[in-house]
Amino acid sequence: MRSACLVDPANGSEETLTASEFDLLRVFSEHPNKPLQRDWLLEVTAHREMESFDRAIDLRITRLRRKIERDPAHPDAIRTVRGVGYMFVPPTD
Repeated sequence: MRSACLVDPANGSEETLTASEFDLLRVFSEHPNKPLQRDWLLEVTAHREMESFDRAIDLRITRLRRKIERDPAHPDAIRTVRGVGYMFVPPTD
């Protein structure tokens, strides 16, 4: 299996993505600027039945934010939509 990585155009540094991080980023890129429900994100990226209180998607989002956000504590690209889930906002610069 091939691995996926992100390359920072500013300095050429690379960040390896896990398969689940890559799947999540792919889904976000296919649905930019649209709030996506947590349960739906988990369903389309996990390929398994989910539990009613499954917080796995939150952990995946946190890990992905650490890799793509300039400041993961104050995310710009993957925003939390209260009561819904998450929304990917592509950078404009």
